[in-house]
Amino acid sequence: MKLINNIKKFITDLFVMESKEQITKEQIKSLEKKTKNEIEKVGRKVGVELDKRLTKANMIKELKKHSK
Repeated sequence: MKLINNIKKFITDLFVMESKEQITKEQIKSLEKKTKNEIEKVGRKVGVELDKRLTKANMIKELKKHSK
């Protein structure tokens, strides 16, 4: 039974990305000054995987969308 629960938890953690932190409005405003790499790191902290092929503005837009 414990094994089944561990497998369920593993699968849930794999497919459900829950926010680890919340982004404040001040942090979102400061993203304009950051590089794409830095924006990607911020996204990972809050549980959002950003595509660096997007423009910087679109990356920020995605972060805003997921932070609500």
